[in-house]
Amino acid sequence: MFLGQSCRRWRVTGAIAPSGRALARAMADAVGEVAPGQVILELGPGTGVFTRQLVHQFPAARVVAVELNPVFAAHLAEAVPGATVVTGCATRLGAHLAGLGLTPADVAGVVSGLPLLSLPGDLPQRAIAAVAGALRPGRRYVQFTYSAWAWRRFDSTGFHRGPVRRVWRNLPPAFVLPFTRSE
Repeated sequence: MFLGQSCRRWRVTGAIAPSGRALARAMADAVGEVAPGQVILELGPGTGVFTRQLVHQFPAARVVAVELNPVFAAHLAEAVPGATVVTGCATRLGAHLAGLGLTPADVAGVVSGLPLLSLPGDLPQRAIAAVAGALRPGRRYVQFTYSAWAWRRFDSTGFHRGPVRRVWRNLPPAFVLPFTRSE
């Protein structure tokens, strides 16, 4: 399934292989503390490697996965019943939250598997702006990338970047970029 969707929709899939468990653990660890009942938003969950880890690691939280690809979304809804799956664009986070009766006050953090380096035009900046709108100050946005250097081209106004973590046990090796929403 992953290979077929990757070939058909390369720009929005943005990977040659699904993320591995080591990367999923590193991403979930970077979220920080999550109070019971809070929401973790996951953007671009694909086949659900991060989703499974988030549901496992934060059993008292609600995981809301926003996936643009309807094939991945349908698979994810069936494969990870502990998550709420929304089929839609990450740039519309405010509308997705409102549709679920949630507000930014409910959101503990955002985990992103979006391929921001391969998305066209201003779509990456619009997605980052949507994340900023969905997070209260002090809350985390965690992004992974295959190139920490190339990621510097994005405007991360409104966020403080924490220490980057490299995950070698992933194909290809990846970087975890933790950001904290500033005042």
